[in-house]
Amino acid sequence: MHMPAINIIVALPPEARPVNRHLGLVRDTRHHRYPLYRHAGISLVISGPGMDAASAAVTWLYVINAERNGDIWINLGIAGHPDHPLGEIFQANLIENMHTGQRWDLTTRDDIPCPSEGICSVLQPVSSYGLNALVEMEAAGFYPSALQYTDASMIHCLKVVSDNR
Repeated sequence: MHMPAINIIVALPPEARPVNRHLGLVRDTRHHRYPLYRHAGISLVISGPGMDAASAAVTWLYVINAERNGDIWINLGIAGHPDHPLGEIFQANLIENMHTGQRWDLTTRDDIPCPSEGICSVLQPVSSYGLNALVEMEAAGFYPSALQYTDASMIHCLKVVSDNR
């Protein structure tokens, strides 16, 4: 049995930069559909914004990584919340697609040192804070795609609060 690789999906280059620096990830120029960074069993893809983009990037990375099942999948990015302080990080305990109404309960980990919160994925950026949840645009595309290739316990969404009231 292989050691699981870690696959990280982010939407935007500013979300990738600190991760790439911290983990020593280097651009893999052999692939051009998405910006891809790798090092020591870790791959990071910049998908572009939106659920469809995140879903497509997961499938693309799965194929690029020789269709390995059982890897760890992480969606890392930013989200708005009405009240949480800027810069606070949360692990998702629920994802809801606000367009379709689909919902997924996520397994949270006690060894991840941050609180958990629900995520609402929307189609377009919103400037109101009517939902008492983290609001972003990728998780509801990322999660069901990653679920095709690994167990739910190996899929995580981490969001940093980027804006609030």
